[in-house]
Amino acid sequence: MFNLNKSLYCLTLLVGVLIIPLKSQNIFFHESFDDENYSKRGWYDEPNFYLDSTDFIGNSGSSAKFTFLQGDRTPKAGGRIQFTPSDEVYLSYWVKYSTNYIGSQKLYHPHEFNFTTTEDHQYVGPAYTHLTTYIEHNNGKPILAIQDGDNVDENNIGVELSGITENRSIAGCNGTSDIYPAGDCYLNGANHWNDKQWKASTNYFSDSIGPYYKNDWHFIEAYFKLNSIQNGKGIPDGVIRYWYDGTLIIDAPNAALRTGEFPNMKFNQFLILPYIGDGSPVEQTMWVDELTVASSRPETSVENNTNEKEFLEVYPNPVNESTIIKFYLNERSLVTLKIYDILGNEVAAMVNEMKEKGEYQYSLNTDEVLKKLSHGIYYFRLVKGTISCEKLIQLSY
Repeated sequence: MFNLNKSLYCLTLLVGVLIIPLKSQNIFFHESFDDENYSKRGWYDEPNFYLDSTDFIGNSGSSAKFTFLQGDRTPKAGGRIQFTPSDEVYLSYWVKYSTNYIGSQKLYHPHEFNFTTTEDHQYVGPAYTHLTTYIEHNNGKPILAIQDGDNVDENNIGVELSGITENRSIAGCNGTSDIYPAGDCYLNGANHWNDKQWKASTNYFSDSIGPYYKNDWHFIEAYFKLNSIQNGKGIPDGVIRYWYDGTLIIDAPNAALRTGEFPNMKFNQFLILPYIGDGSPVEQTMWVDELTVASSRPETSVENNTNEKEFLEVYPNPVNESTIIKFYLNERSLVTLKIYDILGNEVAAMVNEMKEKGEYQYSLNTDEVLKKLSHGIYYFRLVKGTISCEKLIQLSY
């Protein structure tokens, strides 16, 4: 195993390309749903995930299955887990839905995944907090959303307070604090609650067989970054993003997620608590596998030098059966080319021998490699003598 938190880039500018991390990724936890020892891994609040050994991603041998019975509000499965407090948080997971999955058939729900913060206790109800983020979809359209109902100024409902006080809500009821429209504001009992959403423009979980078919496995990623606080005031420079099978489909920069009232707020809790408030219209199922919570998305960028040759190329990427791995040596060298998963575990070795100066290319479409890989994020690591280079790839077939 090698440390992906520190080793995501070419250590030295070689013959043509320097691959550098856009940001160092710190993995808080990874859940493969391969056994029932949830509490030992930090899950709490009576964690319960039904393990399905008939349908899964990777080599874990099972996925988490969430089945809503008709009329039920929850699938009677879920849990919470805390992690190192952070100003930013990244979630990735694989998901698929039953062929008859229709969600709530309302303009709201089902809820699927949440993050809460250090400003609330570990058993807080996620719908009424100082900040909750949501990752879900409604009628097939992916949604990222926030709520901060516990911050609402009840004496100024519908009043734009952004230029008046930091003691206000962000997600609705007290105006808007960024370039996006104000969120919804509604009365729930004695208090007003709110909800602010960023929604994809088209359906990505479709009834029709094809690239968006809901009964196929899809790789979902979401990222939230808290906005900064300067001189006691919230600055709308937060970030909200959602990727579907590697494609960025929701991108909301310059977002506000907190006011200056909460300068010490950090994300510290993840929740899987699927919920349909009016009850599920049918019996329907969601499967989840290979879930990761980290500080940021594993991203790299490329800087070319004046030499026309690239040291390491992988194309096309996201990779498929036709993907070629090509590298160039400017001198005779001992070379190793290995593939690692997102946790830094070696999953395949493609080259380990002395090579002469020149250009080399290898196909990913070999039984020795393919049988060891499944859908997911991987890193190719090429070592030439004492110099190494890593390249991020997404496996999509």
